[in-house]
Formats: sequence, structure tokens, C-alpha cells
Amino acid sequence: MDKSIHQTNTLSYFFFAFVAMVGTSYINFLPGVVNALAGDIGFSEAQAGQIVALNIYGALAGSIAAIFFVRKIQWKPALMVLLVILATLDASSALIGDYSAMLVWRFISGFIGGLCMGISFSILARLASPDRAFGALLFTQFAICFVVLAILPSLESTISSYAVFYVMALLSIIGVALVFKLPSQQVKSPSILKQFNHSVGITNIVLLMFSLMLYLCAANAIWTYVGLIGLNAGMQEQAVNNYIAITSLLGLIGALLPVIVGKHLGRLFCIISGVTLSIVAALLLSMAHLTINYYVLAMCLIFFAWPAVNSYLLAITADIDSTGRLSSIAALVSLFGAASGPMMASGILSQGDYTAMLYSCVAIFFLSAVVAIWPSRRKIANVQLTQAKQA
Repeated sequence: MDKSIHQTNTLSYFFFAFVAMVGTSYINFLPGVVNALAGDIGFSEAQAGQIVALNIYGALAGSIAAIFFVRKIQWKPALMVLLVILATLDASSALIGDYSAMLVWRFISGFIGGLCMGISFSILARLASPDRAFGALLFTQFAICFVVLAILPSLESTISSYAVFYVMALLSIIGVALVFKLPSQQVKSPSILKQFNHSVGITNIVLLMFSLMLYLCAANAIWTYVGLIGLNAGMQEQAVNNYIAITSLLGLIGALLPVIVGKHLGRLFCIISGVTLSIVAALLLSMAHLTINYYVLAMCLIFFAWPAVNSYLLAITADIDSTGRLSSIAALVSLFGAASGPMMASGILSQGDYTAMLYSCVAIFFLSAVVAIWPSRRKIANVQLTQAKQA
């Protein structure tokens, strides 16, 4: 009996995670989106980066809106309505060929997706184990990354270059179906939880949010252009897609680290180790033109490190505020970092030269690690344990 219940709860984590991922699913296969926009759809490399950046900025605006009512709404019907709207917006994006119209349409789609993400993050924070919840989220993201990037070239050749938007719509429809399966009783009510742990201090929270933003800015800058970096190094497009899809499987392992071990290795140790691997990955990508091995190794490192660092930082926010409001703010900060990455990269890169952008990512990664040290100390990472002793 106990084993069955445990298995059901574990599966529920992944159901919740999938729904939380859907609102901004395109971030998981961003190279495929950028390659399509800058390929047969006809936009330039810089325009493609600006379109996806504005898409994520729309999600940022949606996440801001979610903060103000996330504790007051009935989350199930809200998510169902929003996901249906999102699917419609994504599918209809295939009808748009004008650059300015695409910017506006993707911003609107991003806004709806951001609402979904903000609501969903507050739900993940109110599950029994935030470490496992956010680990399941990152696992789901990288699993979707592998599947979509593996099948996207075939879909584009069979359907059209806009196939990536149909994939987004399909994921939203699946999300609607899963909402029916989500067990409401596993989500703690905000009314029975302490709203905020004031002993943590505002400075620590600001530093934590800043570290999260910096890391995702650099990671998404690389993620946005990793496909074009491979093409610029002389690799074939199909080979690049295969390398990205296969190496992204390591992201599943990195995401499972918090799911399996929780806090036992120490969150700060895992965060600093993951950021270090990300720095090495950025340096290797700057030398990708020398050998294909550098390119593949770089993706292996960053795909393994990214989900672990991200999920541990998010889990700390859930420990600080168990009602989920701070996690909704973390969703906002995550999207700001994710949007700033491609925007920053598109402004730095010159035609076919990604060196300056990659070195900038190295500096941003390093700064994110330095900033994370203070708020990730043991007394902050173990807030939940302290609260339990006081109860």
C-alpha cells in the first residue's frame, strides 16, 4: 500500500512538472525555434533572436501579473482556460510572415504562457518536496528538448518550417489533458502555510534572485545560438540537431540529481560545481571551430549542469516562502534572465562570430556563482528544517 502511494506521488510530480513547463515550452527547444525563424521562414539571425526574446519578455509580463492573484484563484480551471488560449495563439503563429506582426503575436503568446508558468511555479512550491518538484520540472524540460529536437527536422520537411509552432500548440493541449489528472489534495493551501521566513533577510533574497537571473541569462544566450554555432563551425544541420538532441539527454541526469538526492550533497556545492561546468562549456564552444569534440563536450557539460543549478536555486526559494509567492517571483526572474540571454547575445554577436558573446557568458556565469554563495549558505538552504524544529 505505502509503495503504491509513493509511486503515485512520484508520478504526480512529473504531471505537475509537465504542466509547469508547457507555458514556456519553446525555451526547451530554442535552437530549433531560432533555426526555423532564421532559416526557411526568412528572418535574419538577429531578428530571430529578437523574436524569441520578445516572446520571453511577454512571458515575463505574464508572470508579473500572476504574482498578484496566484494565491486567490482556482488554479485548475485557470490553467485549463489559459492553456487552450495558448494553443490557439501558437498554432496561428504559423500564419504570420511579417516581422513586426510576429513580434507582437509572440509577445501576446508569451504573456499567456507566463501566466501559466507563474501559477504552476506556485503549485510546485507547495508540494511536499520542492527539490523533487523542481527537479522533475527540469527533467521534463530536457526530455521535451530531446524529443522535439530529434523529430523537428522531419516535421519541418513533412509539414512546413512553421512546424515548431504546431509542436508548441500540441504540448499545450497535452497540458490541458494532464490538468484533469493533477491531484488537488497534494497541493498545500496557502492559508495553512507561513507566508514568509523573515529571518532570511531581504538582501539574501535579492542576491538569490540575482544569481538565478544571471545564470539563466548566460545559459539561454548559449542555448539560443548553440545550433548556429555548430553550423558556423562547418557542421551539417542534421548533424547539429542530432548532437543537440543526444547530448541533451545528459540534462535528464542533471535534473534527476535533486530528485534522487535532494539536499544530501549540499545545495551550495551542487550550485558552484554546476556553474563551473557551465563556464568550461562556454570556453569549449568558443573553440568549437577547431574540433567537433569540443562542441559535443561543451553541450554535454552545460546540459548536465543547467537543470541541477536551476532546480536547486528554485528549491531554496520554496524553502524561504512555502506559500509559493516567492517561487512565482522566481519564475518572473527566471524569465527575465531567459529573455535577456538571447537579447544580450543578439546585440553582441557579429555575423558568424560568437566569441565575444561566449566570453561574456563566461563572465556572467562566474558572477552568478559569486552572488549565489551568500544566500545559498547552510542556514539559508536549510530554512525548511529550521521551521520544522520551531513548529
